[in-house]
Amino acid sequence: MKKSNKNLIILFSLLAFALLSIGTWWLYLLINLKSNVGNMPNGISYYDHQKFINMVAWEGATFLLLISLIAAIIFAYYLKDQKKTRNMQAFFSSLTHELKTPLASIRLQADVINSLLEDSQNRRLQNLSDRMIEDTKNLETQMDKILQLSRMEQGGDLNPRPLNIYTFIRETLEKWSLGDQDFQISSKDKDLNIMADPFALELILRNLLENSKNHSPQEMIQIKIFQKHHNEVVLQYTDNGIFKGDTKKLGTLFYKYNSPKGSGIGLYLIKKLIKKMEGNLLFTSSPTLSFELVFKESSS
Repeated sequence: MKKSNKNLIILFSLLAFALLSIGTWWLYLLINLKSNVGNMPNGISYYDHQKFINMVAWEGATFLLLISLIAAIIFAYYLKDQKKTRNMQAFFSSLTHELKTPLASIRLQADVINSLLEDSQNRRLQNLSDRMIEDTKNLETQMDKILQLSRMEQGGDLNPRPLNIYTFIRETLEKWSLGDQDFQISSKDKDLNIMADPFALELILRNLLENSKNHSPQEMIQIKIFQKHHNEVVLQYTDNGIFKGDTKKLGTLFYKYNSPKGSGIGLYLIKKLIKKMEGNLLFTSSPTLSFELVFKESSS
């Protein structure tokens, strides 16, 4: 069930419970007042007592009607807002999907141009070609982030399957490393398999690479893979980036601390994707920032 539908059911249930409770309490008061007609204090006539009962009944009915009307208006605005949000998410999903095809074509052409310029003596053209390839990689990552975030917000699911984490990480980093980035991967056991969605895991690594490019003063990235428990595999990602903000807020949407770079959705998306794969994301800062991605080990 989608998150928006769950929220709608919870809101409707709370509203129905509140109205039922207030209505039951007012009905109890009326019944209690009518049952005590014979026990009226001296000086209060039957007419005055009946008038008081009618007043309580009208006030109660008016109050319930007013609450119901306000609740109906809020409910209508909630549904309108949900529809607007869904339409906006569908628009961004469609837009990013349409942009991915020409972007992939641009990157392919940039790769061809770069290969043709390998023997060229014109360093300026070579640098421009390298910059174009790097920029297209960045744009592809941004498009995939927006597309995947939109899918997650609409309740989309992943398709985890057994993956050799060492091989997958090496191939992904060789394909998506940016600029002068270099990396070292160490693992005592190179045959560790995890349960992960290939596209989601690739997007996680691309987001980490982009984060390193934006916030780390060094190009060397160190990755350690080890088994934490009998059913957990940890990927420790360190790029010597210094973070002075609140690590507890890392992974929240649009949190960038004081950095002018980045969109603020990368770590949020990483956290959501790992949670979808029944894993966890941990941050340590002492003082360099390190990421620990905990995955469920595959038995196969």
